[in-house]
Amino acid sequence: MSQKDLETAHIKSSGTKSKILKASVEPQRIEQQAEDLRDHMTATRPELLPLLRFLPISTRIWNLQMPSEAVALSALLQDRLLCLPELNRNSPCYSARDMVLLYTKIKYLETFSQAELADYTNAAANTASLLEIAATVRKRQEEVRLVSQLACVENNNELFSRLAMLLHISCHGDSWNEIVKFAGNALPFAEQTESLLMHGSDDRSTLCPLTKTNKYNASTIPFATDVARGSCTCSSVTLEAFELCEKMRQELLLNSFSINPNAKSSNALFDTKMCEVRSRVAACLDVSNLVRNNQMRILLSPSGTDAELLATVAGLARFFSGLGEEENLPGGVGPEQCRVTSIITAGGEIGRGSIDASNGKHFSHLTPSGKSGAIGQALNNFPINLVNVVSMPARNDGGDINSIDTDVRELIQERLDCGGGVVLLHVVVGTKTGFSCPSMPLVDALATQYPNRLLVVVDACQMRVHRLLYPEWLAKGYIVLATGSKFFGGSPFCGAVLMPMRCVREMEAVASGRHSEVAIPDGLKSYFSRHEVPEDMHNFRERLGRKMNVGLLLRWETALFNMEPFCRIPPEDVVAICELYMNTCRTKVQSSWKSMVELLAVPASTEVSRGDILAPIDSILSFKVRDKDGTFLNMAALKTLHTLLSRDLSDVLPNDVMAKKRCLLGQPVLLGKNGAVIRIAMGADMVNQVYARGKGEGSFHGAIASLSQDDEAIMSKIALILRHWEVLNHTYFNKRVETALLEPLKPLSNLNFSVKDSAVARVVQYLVKNRILAHGMTSEDETKLAVIYDLEAVDMAFQTLLCSFPVHFEHRFAMKSCPLSFFIKMAIKNNIGLECASIVEVKHALRLGCPPHRIVFDSPCKTRRDLLFALNAGVEVNADNFDELEIIREHADAIFQSSFPECTPRNAGHLPRIGLRVNPLLGAGNNACLSVSTVHSKFGVPLTKKNRAKIIAFYCANPWMTGLHAHVGSQGCSLEMLSQSAVMLNELANEIDAAAGTSKVEALNIGGGLPANFDNENVTPTFADYVAILRRKAPQLFKHTSRTILTEFGSSVSSKTGWVVSEVEYVKEHSYVDNNDLIQTAIIHAGSDLFLRACYRPEIFAHRMSVFDSSGVASTAPISLQNVAGPLCFGGDIAGRRMKLPTISRGDFVVIHDTGANTMSMFSRHCSRPAPAVFGYRESGKEISLQLLKPAETAEEVLSFWE
Repeated sequence: MSQKDLETAHIKSSGTKSKILKASVEPQRIEQQAEDLRDHMTATRPELLPLLRFLPISTRIWNLQMPSEAVALSALLQDRLLCLPELNRNSPCYSARDMVLLYTKIKYLETFSQAELADYTNAAANTASLLEIAATVRKRQEEVRLVSQLACVENNNELFSRLAMLLHISCHGDSWNEIVKFAGNALPFAEQTESLLMHGSDDRSTLCPLTKTNKYNASTIPFATDVARGSCTCSSVTLEAFELCEKMRQELLLNSFSINPNAKSSNALFDTKMCEVRSRVAACLDVSNLVRNNQMRILLSPSGTDAELLATVAGLARFFSGLGEEENLPGGVGPEQCRVTSIITAGGEIGRGSIDASNGKHFSHLTPSGKSGAIGQALNNFPINLVNVVSMPARNDGGDINSIDTDVRELIQERLDCGGGVVLLHVVVGTKTGFSCPSMPLVDALATQYPNRLLVVVDACQMRVHRLLYPEWLAKGYIVLATGSKFFGGSPFCGAVLMPMRCVREMEAVASGRHSEVAIPDGLKSYFSRHEVPEDMHNFRERLGRKMNVGLLLRWETALFNMEPFCRIPPEDVVAICELYMNTCRTKVQSSWKSMVELLAVPASTEVSRGDILAPIDSILSFKVRDKDGTFLNMAALKTLHTLLSRDLSDVLPNDVMAKKRCLLGQPVLLGKNGAVIRIAMGADMVNQVYARGKGEGSFHGAIASLSQDDEAIMSKIALILRHWEVLNHTYFNKRVETALLEPLKPLSNLNFSVKDSAVARVVQYLVKNRILAHGMTSEDETKLAVIYDLEAVDMAFQTLLCSFPVHFEHRFAMKSCPLSFFIKMAIKNNIGLECASIVEVKHALRLGCPPHRIVFDSPCKTRRDLLFALNAGVEVNADNFDELEIIREHADAIFQSSFPECTPRNAGHLPRIGLRVNPLLGAGNNACLSVSTVHSKFGVPLTKKNRAKIIAFYCANPWMTGLHAHVGSQGCSLEMLSQSAVMLNELANEIDAAAGTSKVEALNIGGGLPANFDNENVTPTFADYVAILRRKAPQLFKHTSRTILTEFGSSVSSKTGWVVSEVEYVKEHSYVDNNDLIQTAIIHAGSDLFLRACYRPEIFAHRMSVFDSSGVASTAPISLQNVAGPLCFGGDIAGRRMKLPTISRGDFVVIHDTGANTMSMFSRHCSRPAPAVFGYRESGKEISLQLLKPAETAEEVLSFWE
């Protein structure tokens, strides 16, 4: 029975039967719906499962495969989470709550594919009206556009401004600072958990929006994995661990909104959580006593690879602490000859980025801070000249394990006996295929021989060792690198460094000494924050970043979920379980699948030993795979196999039950130059499972048998894939599936946004009928002249601009073309920024509510006072010359101080985006009088060879220079010419980036200049026409989407949205002279005071005109040749020359079309004429609504100008 049936039955029946029916059926139905929703969510959007308890009782049926439904449900659940009864709806905290909820929604959208975003934008309820659909689509367009914008915001002030704009929250009210404070506290936790788990790591953790998996086919979304054997690489998060993370996120988020004065600050609570993680890790690794006795400290790290940086820093600290100790240096060796040598062993079977990290270089395109990095490029200020890395490969070309003990001994003796400095020796305890090197007796002997200048770094990142070894290594003074994301199955990735106290003290000493900037370089801030380091390492903490790495905290939480129960298992049981599982797995594979796979030989010793070789617990099975012809799969084919194993293949192979199974294995490993293996790895979660079941059953064999069945499923799926290799390879890999970038969203109505002539006729008639325009023969104080705007056309102009360009293009409306307040407010409302040509325009933009970061100050004549006002307000500035840059540099030097007094404004130490306008010297085009790209132009720095070098040098020397600007002219420059300017600007930006060695130019401002069409009512060329030319001429602008592209369109946006109507005051007839058939001149109330360009350059700016009779009806008088003159007292005041129009009579009305731009903004005081009234209108069916946007000037207001 439906809800409606139940309610009807309840209303109609007065007896108890219907009440009992409802009482019994309703809970059952609701319970069933809740169960159905949970199942549906588990299959489609499992990331929402922990939030499901916040869902109010409802009969709504959700289809979470639709992006719009998933986003709606997520937003509802997040909203319910933040239902805080103590918050007043009118309080700043509540406004901050709204901003945080919007931010959470936008960040959820960020995880969607381009196709999903398009579906989200265009989906609308079938029952909605067209008006409701249009409003919904427009709102979603703004949200999707915000996804791109938030990815490249400069700072939190800009972020909050963008959010506030979409929510219509004022950024300039008294409560704004309070709103920002609450929002800033909450922001680090205001994303869904699956996204936070990715953050604060590198690009290995990033999920593909299409597959929702990372490059190793694992995920931070708790999808069900049928068989998990990938712990030697990384693991997908389980639902149980994910729920713990979500619980912690909610605790941190709710605390940030607390108005209880006794509550901890967000930073303090986060610091407490990170301290707890360090304590829990210490307990698991049996080193808590060492921490309490001040023999070591634990430093957390975004991954095991990042931990290499801290090991190198420890080496640099030892290096600088020992430079003055002559006994540490061989005879004849001076400090200038000293270096830190890092010996990396087992190359090829440890993390790919280890060598770069140990050398102080970026190993990923993404750093944990969220900033980009160039792989192989040194961290900022890292002493690359002081560090030398030597890598020793794990295997020879034939794939056999190298014996490296002799090479290690000789290299260390060479570096320390014959040279100075420090050596870091990396001892790998557990490579990708399970062996260790070099031998521990050799390591111990070398450490005894060189107690000061040899630092041993134990790479135990696989964590497949007896936990009693950790305190033993630390007692010897060895640094230990650990992780929670390999054997312990934490979300990728999380690491830690177990640092002996001598190293800790050396790092603390050097952090406060004269070598601090070299030993602990500024670039570490991109990788580590002070929250990851114990509080008693105060000096070292001060050299690190301040940002909370929430993702790292949550990833460690997922690791500790397995780690803590594992470390309560007796070590002998751990060894027994692993041995039993590995023997069972090897036997099963060899006996049943020998023709398909070949096992890699077990390393020489795989039992935990205190003997000559330190070896990990045997827990990784590596094997080669043969294709159906008996040939071993190479590395590329094994990567394909690894991916196919992790996917549900039932869409291609629907009749095989094995096709659905998702099996996550360890990534393939290359053996020398020829062979490659794929791996099955035992993880701590499996040991925990076997131990728990085995203790109850009295034997581990039953639990192992269950795991063995899963391994059989892996082999069966491999066989299935090999049988259908061609079709699967073609479907998922060879068939190129291009994920198109989100296409520019279609405007909500006709792209031709101009005012239509038919609409003008209707409005003129309306104006006359309602005596807004009155006949001049009366004595009333009627309106003789009016400027009219179609408000719908204005909205559509802005929307067309937005929708024609990709989302990484931003737009600044050129205010000088139409600075009327209503127009500027509509630009701001439509998410368009402003380009200002004077400081008064800047103040006008700020007064009307435009966020400072969306204002560009472009005047060619900025005073020092102008510049200081704009910079202090947070307004973007494009300098016009080198002298102006020097003024900005002086200001920059003044604000970038090492410390600030307490009264310093909140934006101190930060400059808005600063750019330089260049003149690309492309010539005059078809309009020399308005071109700004000739050699004699007054605008910008000419792009000569000499100036080009000077520009590049200035950008390299000043880190705050991040923008470039060019504009070649208006109304006479072809689209090709505009595009060529963009090409040259992009080339200059690339040269600057190359010279600076980093992504320096963040924004290209390609100006405006799109011509307006005055010949007819059509918009031509369109913004889409310009985009098409740009795509062809300057494709780089569309590929380099990390660089923001700005435009500065003015008249092309506003010209076609407005028109002027004037009564004809007089008509002067002309005699026929010398074959001149000009018959008369009509005198109207608008001339060069409004149409300066049309009067002086009619060949370029001639406007169309229409004639209406005194009743407002389109004139049907005979066509004749006439002039239309203005009211000013000089001969050139001719608005229309030799116009073929219906013969004009006194009392008629003349409409001048396409006057939305450069009309009121060029108004002249000549002859002391008052500025006309400005009206706006909207049409709805046959209804016209009119509003006065700006009243006409009074005589007193005109006279006051001359005071």
